[in-house]
Amino acid sequence: MATRVKVGFAFFVVFLLGTAAGALVLSAYQSRIDRIRQPIWTGQFNRERYTRELTEAIRLRPDQMGALNAALNETREEFLALRRRLQPQFEEVRTRSRQRIREILTTDQQPRFDAFLKRWDEERRVEEAAVSQSRTPEHK
Repeated sequence: MATRVKVGFAFFVVFLLGTAAGALVLSAYQSRIDRIRQPIWTGQFNRERYTRELTEAIRLRPDQMGALNAALNETREEFLALRRRLQPQFEEVRTRSRQRIREILTTDQQPRFDAFLKRWDEERRVEEAAVSQSRTPEHK
């Protein structure tokens, strides 16, 4: 009987070690994949992080912060103007892309694709509105 208990316990320990090893390997794999998949540029400028890291990296003085904010404000306005000018071109590319996708869809898939795009576009509008509203007056 004692031998059966020892064998059972050994199987249990091996099972636990296998589970732990599997979890460790999976975690390492997922973290590597996440780093690979992580976009280099998300398209959203994190002004607070940029200012904080720049201040630490080059030891900006408090009296330089006003000029830094002015430079960032001016740059933001230039980017917004550029984005407004290029927006029609982005829309053309988006429209062509969607047309290419439509060409490969069945008639059953077309309405689902339209519903998907409606949700997708609404989410994009909400995100863009949230980003533009989340800026404080000194960051605009």
